[in-house]
Amino acid sequence: MTRRDLIGTLRAAIAAAVMFLAGGMLPVVGSLAMLLAPTPVLVYAVGRSRMSSRAAAAVIVAAGLIVVGAGPTAMGPAAGGIYLVTFGLATVVMAAMLERRQSFETIVLVASVVMLAAGAAALLAMVGSPAALADAMRTDLLAAMDRGQKFYKAIGLEAGVPPETRATIVDGTLRLAPALAALSAATMALFNLMVVWRFTGREQRLGYVLFGDLARWSTPEWLIWALVVAGFGLFIPVAALSTIALDAFVCLAAVYFCQGLAIMAFYFKVLAMPTLARGLIYFVTMVQPVLMALVCAVGVFDLWIDFRRLKPPSQEARNLGDYL
Repeated sequence: MTRRDLIGTLRAAIAAAVMFLAGGMLPVVGSLAMLLAPTPVLVYAVGRSRMSSRAAAAVIVAAGLIVVGAGPTAMGPAAGGIYLVTFGLATVVMAAMLERRQSFETIVLVASVVMLAAGAAALLAMVGSPAALADAMRTDLLAAMDRGQKFYKAIGLEAGVPPETRATIVDGTLRLAPALAALSAATMALFNLMVVWRFTGREQRLGYVLFGDLARWSTPEWLIWALVVAGFGLFIPVAALSTIALDAFVCLAAVYFCQGLAIMAFYFKVLAMPTLARGLIYFVTMVQPVLMALVCAVGVFDLWIDFRRLKPPSQEARNLGDYL
């Protein structure tokens, strides 16, 4: 490794470590910085020889810096380990797949699965069993709700929640925890890829087109059957199987929501809508559940209606047109 490579590795590792540690120090900005912790390493490694090896070296150095930055107590090694099995591992996986010129959908899927599997294995190793993990999550959720109620009382608002409602909220959150974790991991991977795509001059350093025209993006047609199976699985009387079906349904619905957003972007481009208006509509869509459900439904029915007219007309339709 040359001196330039050593300096680049150290610089990327320091930036990644600072962004990861910011998540535990700053309330909102820190969380956004932690979300983009893989970006400095990927920007450094992309377009250079032995991309995955460079990323792995920077990740290892960043983990060591996190151990030092988090403190000499047991918190330091724990923070370094958490980084390695989550953001660090995802960074190396994304770098390796970018090196092999994989599509962004494949990179997001594989990085999310690897990150979730490693994180779940680490949590189970710490607590001992799935039941203990569920109990720990339940305790943390109840403690968070208690803190929220105390905060509202401190500012003069009454936000008392009946015990039955609290139990329902906690149980629903626990059932959706795998789906929420999967969507969080996928969002992290996608955002980092998009930032890297911008920072590295698009395909100039990558050597291939990672993101094409996203306004024309669509899911594979066979995915609708997975959504249908997951939907019917919600009615399985076995609690464990219905929970798995629920999490799968939420994840697939999120994918079709993205297709609905792509359809919106397509017509925004056709209408030449100003950027500010687009951002406002996207924001309202993200925070309004009814609009989210509507956009998701548009993404699902695009398979048959083809709102953007991306599919070539069928031979049957052309033959029918001869008689009209």
